[in-house]
Amino acid sequence: MMSNIQKQSRRARILFQVLLVLTPLSVCYYWLTVDTQFDFLTTLGILQSSYDISSYTQLPLTVTTRVIATISSLFLCAIIMYALQVLIHLFRNYERNEIFSMNNTMSYQKLGYCLFYWVGASVIYGAILSVILSFNNPPGERILSISFEGMDLLTIMLGFIILIISWVMKEGFILADENNHTI
Repeated sequence: MMSNIQKQSRRARILFQVLLVLTPLSVCYYWLTVDTQFDFLTTLGILQSSYDISSYTQLPLTVTTRVIATISSLFLCAIIMYALQVLIHLFRNYERNEIFSMNNTMSYQKLGYCLFYWVGASVIYGAILSVILSFNNPPGERILSISFEGMDLLTIMLGFIILIISWVMKEGFILADENNHTI
């Protein structure tokens, strides 16, 4: 019989596996349909875009622009997918009742680093996307926009907190292991 931790861990793992598949599909769907008649997610208000495309260009997006924007978005998406893989691994360990292990502390450390990678990549991504979206504008009207927002600072702080938690878990695991070997 599965414990409650195992049941909830299994549910979380399955959710993360679904998100792992849906994330890149959603990115591709968004860029292929945004500002078209097939853009159901945005027009119905299901998805809110953080980018106002009309602030970068008044021209309709070309197929080339859409493909390049999709590829650049998938690079940023790769960080989310890596974090989801780490979470899947972590919750699979919880399913096996491996709660306090060195493997799990390393997973927490990887998640902390993922948040740092996310912030750095988001700043670069925003700049690249502004160039991609405004590239078809006439010379002098192309845009390079670099931004670092308060949410980015909060994400970095959360990354540090997760790294500290992973360090405490690692030290606790080492102490417990030493105590198990002491007679």
